[in-house]
Amino acid sequence: MSSDQRRLADRYVLDAPIGRGGMGEVWRATDTVLGRQVAVKTIDLGRVTDDSAAARFEREARVTAALSHPNVVTVHDTGVEGDTAYLVMELLPGPSLADRLQEGPLPVEDVIGIARQVASALDAAHARGLVHRDIKPGNIVAAADGRVRVVDFGITQLGDAGAEQALTATHTVMGTAEYLAPEQATGGRVDGRADLYALGCVLFALLTGEPPFRAATAVATMMQHAHDPVPDVRTLRPDTPAWLAALITSLLAKDPEDRPAGAAGVLESLESRTAPGGVAGAAAAAAAAGATAVLPASGADPTQRLAVGAPPPYVPAPVATPPPAGPGRPPERRRGSSGPLWVLVLVALLALGLLAWKLFGDTATPVATPSSTPSSSAPATSSAPAPSTEAPPPSPSPTPTPTPTPSVTADPGQAVTDAEAALLDEVRTLQQEGTLDKDAQKIFDAAGRDIDKALRERDAGALRAARDKLVQDYTKAVQDGKIPQDAASRLDPLVQSLSDAVDAYQG
Repeated sequence: MSSDQRRLADRYVLDAPIGRGGMGEVWRATDTVLGRQVAVKTIDLGRVTDDSAAARFEREARVTAALSHPNVVTVHDTGVEGDTAYLVMELLPGPSLADRLQEGPLPVEDVIGIARQVASALDAAHARGLVHRDIKPGNIVAAADGRVRVVDFGITQLGDAGAEQALTATHTVMGTAEYLAPEQATGGRVDGRADLYALGCVLFALLTGEPPFRAATAVATMMQHAHDPVPDVRTLRPDTPAWLAALITSLLAKDPEDRPAGAAGVLESLESRTAPGGVAGAAAAAAAAGATAVLPASGADPTQRLAVGAPPPYVPAPVATPPPAGPGRPPERRRGSSGPLWVLVLVALLALGLLAWKLFGDTATPVATPSSTPSSSAPATSSAPAPSTEAPPPSPSPTPTPTPTPSVTADPGQAVTDAEAALLDEVRTLQQEGTLDKDAQKIFDAAGRDIDKALRERDAGALRAARDKLVQDYTKAVQDGKIPQDAASRLDPLVQSLSDAVDAYQG
């Protein structure tokens, strides 16, 4: 038997590898007892440095086998032979949704049908306290019966935070960056609402061809999930129904409390083709419809609110009624009563100006003579224009012209050097504190040498390659627990700053 024709349990012949999962390889295999094609997932326990990975693999078999649902992959058998643990599943003909996305966005009706099936699978899993934690197009595969199946529960954790069986520790980032919920990206413990966020990312990708957030690095992508506003799916896919856009917006809420409470509610929205209920759903529907939702005040009855997008009723402004004059209160002066006094003052000023002109012979600026007082029978005419009864505006004070500040263009290379120095200083500090071991420190030291070399050679391509390798190694070290979360919380913003500086570097 050739090396690629291994036999497990004296029954399953591994024919050819067909993929890699988060926990090992997946093989096309033959069940020689039942004479059928199956998929076998294997993991080499001899390469595992801790017991948690093997335990997660074994639990994948138990929880997936116990979860009998038409949209969850069927598990036939499991076992351990030597250093190899294996999981025997139904062989899905495919393609996966990741394969379908290679051809471009899917029709809206297909997306709705897929969403209903995945939501149904998640509802069944969450009802058993199971959180998938890695919902993505590659883990949703077409089956022979025309349905889709959710596969790869290898990094599933029990949703109960107090469960002793929870093998995935808090502050350990696991999953795929483009489909991670913000709380998952920051290493916090998650519940089923993280799967709902990932489902929102999947639906966005199926409709537009790309997930809602994708940056040059995994760290940058996770920062976008945590901080960037949710893009409107209808700007990229205008034929998306408003109710579906509202559902996706609600699924992608940063705060888990603002997402639908459970997969059952999502399934109900998909079945009825309506936006999700509740205050968050109303806000999402308003955003999708381009209207403003008037939400109830804190503590108010949420059912008593204006309809989304409906203008408030017109209420005419009240007419102010002057209070009646009381005893000892002088009657209110009528508007314009000071007009004649103002005219007299103006006429006097003009007369004085005319007198000064005649005395000093100043002919630079002629002064118009006001017309004589008109009789009561007919108005007098004058060739001179009538004086204005409005006071001339005061001359504006001269405003000093501000001295322009010369612009200073920062050296992109210096920005990279500064960001690198800040990161390496923090790494050394963490190592001295005992928070970071020397193996983890080597990741940053090696990256620093590559970055310095690229800067000396002014090679932008090599600089980006060094940055990408640093981010990849760093993210993997965080996922594997080699860099504890306390250290990651201090290193993440520095890695992000270095990544941004590299992006700005032009060579």
